[in-house]
Amino acid sequence: MGLEPLGYRDFLPLLGHKSERALSWGDQLLDGNTHPEVELEETRCYLGINYLQLVDAQGVAGARRLYQQRGRQSFMPVEFMGLVLDALQPGLVVATSTPRSEEAAIRAAVGRGIPTLTMVDLFAPPSDPFLRRPVQAQRITVIASEVRQRFLACGLEPDQVVVTGSPDFDELFDQQAVQQAQALRAKLGWQGRQVALWAGILEPGHKTLPGAEFGLAVERSLRNWVQNTPNTGLIVRYHPSQYHEFPSLGPQDGVYLSNPATEPIAPLLNAADTVIHQLSTVGLQAAVLGKRVVHLGFSAWVQSADFDLGSLGPSEPAESLENLAHLLNQPPTLAADCTMSVPPGPAAPRVAQVAVQLLNTP
Repeated sequence: MGLEPLGYRDFLPLLGHKSERALSWGDQLLDGNTHPEVELEETRCYLGINYLQLVDAQGVAGARRLYQQRGRQSFMPVEFMGLVLDALQPGLVVATSTPRSEEAAIRAAVGRGIPTLTMVDLFAPPSDPFLRRPVQAQRITVIASEVRQRFLACGLEPDQVVVTGSPDFDELFDQQAVQQAQALRAKLGWQGRQVALWAGILEPGHKTLPGAEFGLAVERSLRNWVQNTPNTGLIVRYHPSQYHEFPSLGPQDGVYLSNPATEPIAPLLNAADTVIHQLSTVGLQAAVLGKRVVHLGFSAWVQSADFDLGSLGPSEPAESLENLAHLLNQPPTLAADCTMSVPPGPAAPRVAQVAVQLLNTP
C-alpha cells in the first residue's frame, strides 16, 4: 500500500488562531531557506511554526537574536510536536538522530510517557551533539558495538543501547541495486574501468575553499584525473539536501553526474571501485560493501572530527588535493584489522524487533 507521509502543513490547523501568525513568520524567513525538492507551502509552514514557537518562548527580540546567531539550528518545536502527538495518539515514536523536529518529537513523547526509539546511523564521536541531548529515547539502536561502548561511556544505560546495524545499509545488498549498477556501467561503456565516486558535501570553515568551492575543487581534480588516466570513470554525487548548491561543471567524457533527487545511492556505490568523501555515512556504506574508501584529510570536516576515520572502517586519507590523484593510482594500503563490527545481514528486522518489544511492554 505504501506510505502517505504528512508534513508540517498537514498539522498547521493544530495551532488554531495562531496559524496565520505562523505563516506570516514563514513568509519572512523564506529567503535562503527553500529547496527544489520541498514544496513552498511545506517550507512556509516549517519555518513559520518553528519560529512562532521560538517567539512564544523567547519573545520577538529574543527569537530574532537566537535566529541571527544560529539560524534553523535554534529551532526545537517540542510544544508543537506535543500537539501532533496528542492528535495522533501513537503507541510508539520512532525517529532518527536528526536534530530539531525529530529530537523535539522524542522529547515530547518522553514527556507524555509514550515509548520511544531513536535510530543512530553514524559514528557518534564525543563531539556529536546527540550525546549531549538532555532527553534520550527509551531505546537507541546503533550501527556497531564500538558506537554502543561510546554511548555507555557517555552515561547511557546498557539496556538502552542496542546494536542492530543500520537499515540504511540494507539496500546496498539488494539484488536490484547490484543489477542497476551493472546496467549503469554497461550504459556508460565502463566495463573494466576503474570507477571513483565523489560523494561531496558543503564544507564549513575551510580557509580558502568554503561551502561549495571545496567540493568543486575536488571535482575538478578528479575530472583532471579521469582525463589524464586511461580506463577510469568518475561519478559525481553531492548530498541530496545540498546538491543544488553546487554549480554544474558540465558534461565530460568519463564523468557521470548523478541527480540525488531521482537516483538512489545504492546502485552508485555498487558501481564504484573507490568512494571519496569528507565525513559521511556514504563512506561507511562503501566500507560495508567492501569498496576502497578515501577520506579527504585536508577537509575542515575531517580535521574537526575528534576521531580517526581509519579506526572506524577501512579508509585511507588523502592529505592534499594534489595527493588525491596520486593516491588513486596506487594500490590500497590498509591495516587488515581496521574494520567496524557492523553485524551481518539486514538491520531493519532487528530494529523492528526492538520496536515491537517496546510496543508490547506494559
